[in-house]
Amino acid sequence: MTEQERPWWQGPNRVLLINLREGDEPRIDAEALVADAKQFSATAFCISGGGIVAFYQTQIDGHRISSGLGSRDLLDEIVPVAHREGMHVLARIDPSCAPKALADVHPEWFTRDRDGNLCEVSDHYVTCPSGTYYRSRMAEVVTEILTRYPVDGIWNNAGKFGAWDTAICYCASCQASFRAHAGEAIPLEEDWENPVWRTFNEWRYRQIADWVKLMHGAIHAANPKAIFISAVQLMESLETIQIGGWDIDYWLDGQDVLTFECQRRNTAPWWPGIQAKYLASLGPDRPRWMTVSYFYPWWRLSATPEAENRAWIAQQFANGVSSWLHINGGYSPLFDRRSLAPMREVFARLARWEGYFDGARSAAQVAVVFSRYTQDNYGRGKPGPRYFDPVRGTYCALQEAHIPFDMLSDKFLDAATLGRYRALVLPNAACLSDAAIDLLVEWVKGGGSLVCSFETGRYDARGEPAHRPELDALLGARRTGVRRDLKSSYAKLERRDDPLLDGIGDTDLLPNDGALVELEADPAAGREVPLTLIPPVIAHSGATISIPEYSAIGSGTDIPVALRGAFGAGRVVYFANQIDALFYHYGFPDLGRVLANAVSWAIGEVREVLIGAPDHVDATHMRQATPEGRRDLVHLVNFPVGKHLNTGWRHPGTAIHPVSGIVVSLRCDGGEPPRAVRLASSETALVPVMRDGRAEVVVDRLDDHEIVVFEFDAR
Repeated sequence: MTEQERPWWQGPNRVLLINLREGDEPRIDAEALVADAKQFSATAFCISGGGIVAFYQTQIDGHRISSGLGSRDLLDEIVPVAHREGMHVLARIDPSCAPKALADVHPEWFTRDRDGNLCEVSDHYVTCPSGTYYRSRMAEVVTEILTRYPVDGIWNNAGKFGAWDTAICYCASCQASFRAHAGEAIPLEEDWENPVWRTFNEWRYRQIADWVKLMHGAIHAANPKAIFISAVQLMESLETIQIGGWDIDYWLDGQDVLTFECQRRNTAPWWPGIQAKYLASLGPDRPRWMTVSYFYPWWRLSATPEAENRAWIAQQFANGVSSWLHINGGYSPLFDRRSLAPMREVFARLARWEGYFDGARSAAQVAVVFSRYTQDNYGRGKPGPRYFDPVRGTYCALQEAHIPFDMLSDKFLDAATLGRYRALVLPNAACLSDAAIDLLVEWVKGGGSLVCSFETGRYDARGEPAHRPELDALLGARRTGVRRDLKSSYAKLERRDDPLLDGIGDTDLLPNDGALVELEADPAAGREVPLTLIPPVIAHSGATISIPEYSAIGSGTDIPVALRGAFGAGRVVYFANQIDALFYHYGFPDLGRVLANAVSWAIGEVREVLIGAPDHVDATHMRQATPEGRRDLVHLVNFPVGKHLNTGWRHPGTAIHPVSGIVVSLRCDGGEPPRAVRLASSETALVPVMRDGRAEVVVDRLDDHEIVVFEFDAR
């Protein structure tokens, strides 16, 4: 399919999500709204349509028309103007609540608490995804919009369980559906030790996935050219994704464009990166979009600082995702306009760089596996410290070492996917299926390399303990139990020349804490043991610290903290402790270095990209086919640096500090130098120096985002 033949939504896009509020209508002029969107170099925008309230003249009984609309019809006014100006329009719907009056006519539409009460939000009642409001009324709403107006698609907001801080739904529809699924009643409270609760949790994901697919079908029946996008989030919004039943893995055939929301600021500054990488691996050949907030949740009228949003957007683009900018309240007489001009500048740059985006795919040699089964069925009531922190620590370690990597879903591991990588990292991926274990064993045996930690694979996908002798053979040791309460313990450096300890310097030990999986090593496996356990150095049992006069280490042990060695044609590194979580929580730089060293050793001598830059510079490696051959794109993203918090999260910075003298070295196939190297921001040519088959250039200045473009002729 040529670029001219493909649908508009399959190419690069820049989108505005314009949330209207009831009462904004008198200040809205179609010509001015479209002209403003064009100032952002936007290709499309999303405007409020219906659901909670209609911003058009609906003819559906009970679908309330906005009180500020009068006789106007915003969809009828705005869509033709946008199309005339070459822009596409999506209509936003929200099924999460409905007017209270409808509860008298359709009580089965609404969520119920355990006592059978309706759940109120802003003078509305919360609706239930299992009921006919979601499954019939919302299909009716989108059908009306798509058959009466030439909108280009539907954006769904907040379609989920647990909307607006409600808890478990006990309505008759949910009770009947879950009993048919599981033969049990919905549990009365969250209890992760109860297998029925874990079944209910999984049922929520499946129930929402079914609704997404139902809506996709209704939308395409009304207009086959219209697209459907439904909001979802990953990892850092657990209170939304889990109780909401949001798992995009189950939605792949129910969305035309894979899309994540990414709006919160009470989380790690690289949250857009982890979501963008995950989207890219789920749909490498599909369009991928992601929202970014203009505002500071939960202060919807206050602008996010420019420096923070620049890095937020840059991470999306650098990982192959088109950005949405979500503006709420922009038509209010009271608004924070300080970041409007900077965001127009950023989107204009994305438009100029569109050619570096279209068709670009990750060329990373490393992938990190994210396991939603582990998040829920192992993390249970404490998914943050038990699972997210190991993932976060691994992400930080690789980012700060400038090792490009992807994020994979544990539900879609297969030989073809793993074949794209030299190394795979499983940070405490405790819950793995038998099929996943078998796949990993064969992949490593065939030449892949694995880095994993702590209780990886010790449980099945449902969170039940599993006997995994094949995984033990891969690791080179039988895991016998877990030693806990290791605060104030250490890892002793047994072999200073071990590649895992490269660059550590003049120290005999590294800090340790938490828990450690105890091992019975297999002598025949020939594993190196670079780190061993030094027991806690404390004043007495239960103490948190030793008396200064008695803080000397009496003796070490031969208990392994890390194992390293070969398996078949591949390599394996196993950390028996919680090194990744400890790095994230405490920020011990040595632990991040050891993690990154493990991945570097796993990759071997054929690192594609080497980068010399401060640890707050993020890097991705993308690749494009060109008429002349191929193009390698090394994206550099400069995070605004602020103070570190004791959670391991960086405090959002308010200013970008330019970085100079960044060295970028790219391995060249056959040692052939690139035809040209340039900077995307200025199109300035760079003269590479060839060293050992690598092209090396220096970036004199990095502000927020730069791309080093390497052009190669076809071979």
